[in-house]
Amino acid sequence: MVIALNPFDEQLMPRAEQDNMDVRTGISGYFKESFLSDLKAGFITAIVALPLAIAFAIASGVEPVMGLYTAVIAGILVSATGGSRYSITGPTGAMTVIILSTLNSYGIEGLLLAGFLAGIFQILFGLFKLGKVVKYIPLPVISGFTSGIGAIILIGQIPNALGMVIPAKEYAWETVVAIIENISAANTTALLICVATIVLLLYLPGILSKVKYLNSLPASIVALILSVLAIYYMKIDIPLVGSIPTGLPSIQMIDLNPQLVLTVLPAALTIALLGTIEALLCAVVCDGMTNTKHDSNRELMGQGLGNIVLPFFSGIPCTAAIARSAVNIREGAKTQVSGIIHALILFTILLFFGPIAAFIPKAYLAGVLILVSVRMINITEFKTIMHISKMDTTVLIATFVLTVLTDLVFAVQMGMFLAIILLFIRLTNVIDIQTMENYDKSTGINATIFSHPYLEKNVSVYTLNGPFFFGAMNVFESKINEHINISRPHIILRMRYVPFIDTTGLERLRSFISMAKKKNQRVYLTSIQPEVMRRMKNDEDLMELIEKQHVHIFEHTQDALEYVKEQSGN
Repeated sequence: MVIALNPFDEQLMPRAEQDNMDVRTGISGYFKESFLSDLKAGFITAIVALPLAIAFAIASGVEPVMGLYTAVIAGILVSATGGSRYSITGPTGAMTVIILSTLNSYGIEGLLLAGFLAGIFQILFGLFKLGKVVKYIPLPVISGFTSGIGAIILIGQIPNALGMVIPAKEYAWETVVAIIENISAANTTALLICVATIVLLLYLPGILSKVKYLNSLPASIVALILSVLAIYYMKIDIPLVGSIPTGLPSIQMIDLNPQLVLTVLPAALTIALLGTIEALLCAVVCDGMTNTKHDSNRELMGQGLGNIVLPFFSGIPCTAAIARSAVNIREGAKTQVSGIIHALILFTILLFFGPIAAFIPKAYLAGVLILVSVRMINITEFKTIMHISKMDTTVLIATFVLTVLTDLVFAVQMGMFLAIILLFIRLTNVIDIQTMENYDKSTGINATIFSHPYLEKNVSVYTLNGPFFFGAMNVFESKINEHINISRPHIILRMRYVPFIDTTGLERLRSFISMAKKKNQRVYLTSIQPEVMRRMKNDEDLMELIEKQHVHIFEHTQDALEYVKEQSGN
């Protein structure tokens, strides 16, 4: 009996075997070269992330366990799907303020829905390849916004540092008023624990780095253990975190009520933008520390996936955390697996050690967050911006003040509005129209003009510098009135330094050509950039003027001068 063989079998079988061998080799190579490094980095990062996850949840006005759920789920999902090899994702200080504001305004249902919608926005940002657009947000806006968030966190942690029980407030000034009203309830012991935590976090790393077997031990975990032991054995009566439920979070549906969707949409967009900025800044920092390159659009889609899934498991909005990512790198992480390991270790702690949180003093968490908030207020950046530009300083201070005194959505909107106004001012400042009289008369175009009597008496050449757009029209109007109100019959406009032109600029150019036509003057446009030329060809009225020879176009100014000489017959 003859068996017919599939002609593809000989090709497929070896290829399948080769693929299996490649997979086995890859896995074996990973465990030999990277696993131990990732395991160590993931473990240390988890220890650092543990108190921060709890602290950020409390600062956000939600249950502490929601911070841990966020760190676990986001840590796994974003590390597995994101575009930055070393970024660690979870709850962050920057997110606490907008989360608290959203929670106070729309309740827990609104917060979860806003996080879900923010994830959708981030997925869309990634799909439409907007990852690189974030880099164009001006530094004064980012710095003022980040510093403002740091100031809000700092103010919000003063009650915990003083042992006061004050509900989280939407605005920082409300917290200040509440502190003043309840100052008699301040607890000296709580303040001592807070101060001791800050001192340990500042100075203990330097001490531990000199001890051989303790140089990788996080100072935050040492401070945590000491504070828990003090509460447990000394029976100190100050506000505590409280016991955290152990086990898996229950799956819950979010409220997709159309009215609520429209209501929380601005907050969702702010969460998405803030999370995007922080995630991509974190990826850039990681690239600088490791000489690698991240995929910004893939990172956004990974962040979006995390934020879409989290609300179904009682998680709050997440983003990449620069501090935890830096720890991950310093401890020797080699791949994204370290982020997954960090999340799994946090999950193990959540399963078996949740009751220990009943002895964690809020004053300890206040110390951790106060240090985080102070580091968010970049004084060096403030000084640099203030020395460089008064306009940048105005945007910086305005964004900072609005962030602290108003809600974050309004602060972001106004910060970007001020940045756009600043851009217009700067663009209009670079616009200029220069006559050829400003240049050497013995070289280049001037040499041609002044060597020919007809050209010298009948031709004016003007060089346009800067973008020809609506924001610049006032400047162009004044320059045109100043320079081009002349009687010479031939006017050459050199446009080599005009990078782009908009509809308003085209209209103004047509108007100028029509005005010159009434004065029996001819206009010549030279050295036009390709993009400007493309826009001009799309303008039917301008092309009609060109066809009727009311305006002539030349590639070079010298060509225009030769044409004028030929037409003059001289």
